Amino acid sequence: MSTAVHPLQDIRRACRDAGKLGRDELIGIAVARGCRHYAAFVPLELVKDRQDLPQEVLGCALLAGPQDVETFRAIRVGAMILSDAGNFAHAMADAADAFGVTSRLLHIVHVGAEADNRPDFWREVLAHLPATDSASEARFLPDASRFSVENRLNGHGRSADRAWLHTNYRR
Repeated sequence: MSTAVHPLQDIRRACRDAGKLGRDELIGIAVARGCRHYAAFVPLELVKDRQDLPQEVLGCALLAGPQDVETFRAIRVGAMILSDAGNFAHAMADAADAFGVTSRLLHIVHVGAEADNRPDFWREVLAHLPATDSASEARFLPDASRFSVENRLNGHGRSADRAWLHTNYRR
């Protein structure tokens, strides 16, 4: 993870700004930052980056919403944004708290620690999160198959390769 620091007040201000954006705008920003896997979720004209929106804030903003299909989709996009190795663990935790999505982030962190090839990244994020309960949403939240892509071209009798979806956003 990067060593620069996002002051808490900057994260909170960015969260307020992100809260004014619509979900499609947020997904458009995510697609502009490398989430092309989810480009079909938004119209092309909404695919625009916003340099003033920290990656951690964007990811957590995408986790917010009611338990419905649109939120489920947005959580998948948010997980890809939050998987960026350049993210700051403390900023992710602060943004999740500001949006009230700490339990959803915690779910992604646990799944990532099990299914991603970078468990140390996820353990660092986990160290910044409080122990919360996501059991009430367990049936709603995506599993590892929704945070990854599968390659079935391994040949007869071989299992599929699964790769966690990451971005590599340069700030």
